[in-house]
Amino acid sequence: MSYSVLIADDDNSLRSILSAALNKAGYDTAKARNGKEAIDCVQQNEFDVILLDIFLGDADGLELIESIQELNPSAAIIVITGHGTTQTAIEAAKRQAYSYLTKPVDRIELLDLVDRAASAASITKEETEIGVAQTAQSIDGQVRMVGQCPAMQIVYQIIGRAAVSDETVLIMGESGTGKELVADLIHQNSPRSDNPFVVVDCSAIPSSLIESTLFGHVKGAFTDAHTDRKGKFEQADTGTIFLDEVGELPIEVQMKLLRVLQEREIEPVGSNKTRPVNVRIIAATNRQLDTAVAQKSFRDDLYYRLNVIPISLPPLRERKEDIPVLIDLFTSQFAQEYQLPKIGISSDTIQKLTEYEWPGNVRELENAIKRALVMCAGQMLLTEHFSEIFDKPFSDSTIDNQNLDQQLYSLLQGQVAEYLESGTDAGQLYAEIRTIFEKPLFEIVLKHTEGNRSKASEILGINRNTLHTKLNEYNIK
Repeated sequence: MSYSVLIADDDNSLRSILSAALNKAGYDTAKARNGKEAIDCVQQNEFDVILLDIFLGDADGLELIESIQELNPSAAIIVITGHGTTQTAIEAAKRQAYSYLTKPVDRIELLDLVDRAASAASITKEETEIGVAQTAQSIDGQVRMVGQCPAMQIVYQIIGRAAVSDETVLIMGESGTGKELVADLIHQNSPRSDNPFVVVDCSAIPSSLIESTLFGHVKGAFTDAHTDRKGKFEQADTGTIFLDEVGELPIEVQMKLLRVLQEREIEPVGSNKTRPVNVRIIAATNRQLDTAVAQKSFRDDLYYRLNVIPISLPPLRERKEDIPVLIDLFTSQFAQEYQLPKIGISSDTIQKLTEYEWPGNVRELENAIKRALVMCAGQMLLTEHFSEIFDKPFSDSTIDNQNLDQQLYSLLQGQVAEYLESGTDAGQLYAEIRTIFEKPLFEIVLKHTEGNRSKASEILGINRNTLHTKLNEYNIK
């Protein structure tokens, strides 16, 4: 495919040199000596790439970018200047120029950059023509919960039913799945919606301060208690309190929280008098609380009190059909927030983002879109704008690391119990447990290396002969 390039520069010699180099590489070129000629060329022809000098004699190249984009929106603009400064590069990026080069222009660097820019422009043009590009929409600026998968439909139903009641809700899900958003939706749709919604991140408060933070304290309760202070429960009176990461509460505080749930009253630190509170409690956790109960790190009576209305949020990797909808939401919202022009996203990029496992769930996707929009130089988000995602090393696990120890402990506990009950020959436990973990480990690493055993051996830290023996042992093809 032959791409077209407009060279807009007031240097006659440079125009000729650039044109010759690009023609030899197979590009069709046109030339403009100043800003007026550049605009005339763009009005008469459609270009894939535009090399635009900042100083064009009769015009400022940076100020021409917006006009050129209106006339030729799919073109990738490469700014060229002999006076390169950080501010110039920033200004070019702010105006959505594809890239930036300084004089003297290196021929190899130029051809490589033009080739990438032409490919990006081609994708932008194709996606726009077939209507695949996701465009910014006018929205209210608030991140809303979206998703049409069956699991999310169940979540919406539970939210609606929980909202009209005043029962305690326990929201469970991995980090980044939107637990606080669910809590807020329940509150906003409840009879308490006009009253306070108080959020407490239990994992972020030092254990020495958590009791005072939740229940308040009286003057003189401890060294720095110079006045009485209301806790979060009193601040949330008549409204809703959201206890995020409730599984991180110390045992002694769990006992006091249980009393609040049972008696609807609190006792501030340093006081011997209780105070009534009228508050709805919504809790959330990314831990397996049933496992924590078995390990005696979470009270079973508190668990049952919290788990009146359970809501389980699916991880993003289990609702991949919702990823394109979330991408559209975030690109629209952030483009509006940053006052950027309408920016699309290629279908190939959407596909790759959909195939990615998203260990950080919706929060990770949201941050990836935000970062890509800031770094995008053009009218279309491409895979290159998500290099932090696609170029992650294999060591970045898709498993929720915060839950890994509990998951492994629970698994081993079950396997040991099954082994002891089965009457298997003594001395085989270690071999059986090793087999459980080794086989899937080798399968996962080989899948990552696409069957390359040398790379797999390097990742695993074993020699190739050992790997070969293990693959035969477990019959892994």
